[in-house]
Amino acid sequence: MRIPDRPLALLRAPWAPLALLGVVCVLSLAARAAWLGNPCSSPCRGLSAHSLIFDEVYYVNAARRIDGLRVPAKAPYADDPAGEDSNSEHPQLAKLVIAGAIDLFGDGPFAWRIGSLIFGTLAILGMYALALAAGTTAWTALLAATLMAADNLMIVQGRIATLDIYVMTFMVWAAALYLRGRTVSAGVTLALGAATKLVAPSLVAVLVLFELVRHRRAVVAGAGRALTTCIGVGVLAYLAVLGVFDRIAPPYDPQTGSTIRSGPIAHTQHMMSYAAGQTSPHGPQGIASYPWDWLVDIKPINYLEVTVTSGRSNTVTVHFLGLISPPILLLALPALIVGGIIAWRRGEVAGGVAAAWFLGTWLPFAALSLIWQRTSYLYYMVIVMPGIYLAVATLLTRSPRLLRWALPPFLLLVAAAAVLAYPFVPLPRISL
Repeated sequence: MRIPDRPLALLRAPWAPLALLGVVCVLSLAARAAWLGNPCSSPCRGLSAHSLIFDEVYYVNAARRIDGLRVPAKAPYADDPAGEDSNSEHPQLAKLVIAGAIDLFGDGPFAWRIGSLIFGTLAILGMYALALAAGTTAWTALLAATLMAADNLMIVQGRIATLDIYVMTFMVWAAALYLRGRTVSAGVTLALGAATKLVAPSLVAVLVLFELVRHRRAVVAGAGRALTTCIGVGVLAYLAVLGVFDRIAPPYDPQTGSTIRSGPIAHTQHMMSYAAGQTSPHGPQGIASYPWDWLVDIKPINYLEVTVTSGRSNTVTVHFLGLISPPILLLALPALIVGGIIAWRRGEVAGGVAAAWFLGTWLPFAALSLIWQRTSYLYYMVIVMPGIYLAVATLLTRSPRLLRWALPPFLLLVAAAAVLAYPFVPLPRISL
């Protein structure tokens, strides 16, 4: 065999996509774990020298109070009772993971963020599993997982101690299990997602929309039992899990100065009431934005920025951005439209799942913004993006011509965007 033929022969091996998936996961984990303790003041000495990034200030401090640890003065929850969850507007699962890591590894950046590193990797594996469950080839599934791994929004959220990477991971795996017919496991997994953040139940809308596309008018006969089982198990498991969490870390409401001890239903009502109060009647202010702005990356969020000034030239040495990879977003709507049309006409599962995922997760945000002026932020797209990754991967692998001529330059653009948006790539900025 000639040497040039050997790489092609290796790629034809049945284990090749899985091997490359392992490479993608390792590279993703390395990129997200690098400089995990940064940004840190110079000299970097002691806990106070490390910066909390964006909403880490809420979730890390809530985890500290769950552990009974001191919170820096004037920081969120500094004066709240020990052993309780002061961030009661969200369920406890991710904060308990952070609190457990602090117990194991000490109160520092590794403990705060190790959970996100793990769940970020599980999300990539879940994206691969979801694409396979939707009927794609292993190579298309690998491409979908690679797009997730290379998306800046995923890189950042999969590194910092916030809730979104946790809930998205549970949603992806719940959908993969459902498509495999494991409705009970899907319901339990979805319940764990809801016990992380209450956006997880939007997956129910995704599944209903998908079944409507797949079965049309016969949806009740074709999927009624599966949907009922998944939803029923999910509700019961959620109430049971939240009830346990409420005993481990009772939800404390800083607004009223009281602990919510009436059970998981009362806690859920409190969370929904809190969310209903987050409105922008005069339009989005500050970092907030409309859901339709997310589709073109309007108002990316500057989570944290460190700039070094030298004369008239500034260099941004740390830039944690809430920004979706532009090349992926460029193909998002065309890919979703094509996939949705083909799914409707030919019954293609992958296109139906991608379109249903997008509509089921994005439309609720849009409706809440239009009807109730709900405050929203670009990073909410974390749970929407799996549908886009699947749609784009499916589009680019539909024909040999696209594989040959469109995929290589597209992947180069995705890689370039990942490098330029990477939090620790220095970027020059000229002062005017």
